[in-house]
Amino acid sequence: MPTQYGQIAADLRRRVKQGEWPPGTALPTQTELCEEYGVARATMTAALNQLQGERLVTGVRGQGTFVLDWRPIRVSLPRYPAILEPEGHAGAWETACQQAGAAGSMVTVEVAHERADVDVAEALGLTEGTDTVIRHSRHATLNDSTCQVHTAYYPAHLIEGTPLAGQEKVVGSLYGAMRAAGIDPASADEHLSARPATADEAAEFTLMTGFPVLTLDRLTRDQEGRRVEWLRMVIDPTRVMVTYDGLPPTWPARKSPLHDFARYK
Repeated sequence: MPTQYGQIAADLRRRVKQGEWPPGTALPTQTELCEEYGVARATMTAALNQLQGERLVTGVRGQGTFVLDWRPIRVSLPRYPAILEPEGHAGAWETACQQAGAAGSMVTVEVAHERADVDVAEALGLTEGTDTVIRHSRHATLNDSTCQVHTAYYPAHLIEGTPLAGQEKVVGSLYGAMRAAGIDPASADEHLSARPATADEAAEFTLMTGFPVLTLDRLTRDQEGRRVEWLRMVIDPTRVMVTYDGLPPTWPARKSPLHDFARYK
């Protein structure tokens, strides 16, 4: 059964999303809200804390509680064709942010050469502890705050000597860089799930401890069927919406090339 503060939070959430208080505007004071809902201050504080944890509002000391721009960036399945060209200057996340008129970027945290562990070896069809992979750790940011953590693995023998193996930020998309290196991404399998955030993830995303995050694993193959990339994303669902728009009622029996995803828009 919903708690009293949970019911109040649900009603305030509804009012915010219906536009009663647009982004950037202040909610009524806690005193005014307590009078309106007929509750004690502690109950209203709990309700507002819940909305802060959902990133709908933020408290400013001495000024009040303000509505945030709560609308998440939409990243859709047909995002690949626009980022496949080697001369492209933006990846899927940067493209989605540009389309939404938001300030988003992809920041390279680390590029490392390492032995494949059990999970990476299984995903890429390599030998655990023997075969070498190149790991790209990157953060997708929105208004300079991290909202996605990307960890991508590539078989080292495929990309040694290419920009993908270097320490510099890859301009544009990693897929575009793969094509420039002679690796042609052709198909991808994605698996989306949710779980509670770890303590490190909660700190990185500035979420409440235990708040749910999305995890998306993507395995990419080239035209020859080789496994060329395994990407694991951890996503803050309050700021990112993964969408699969315009899919056909039944998926074609054959494996659909990434180049053909545009027809599902």
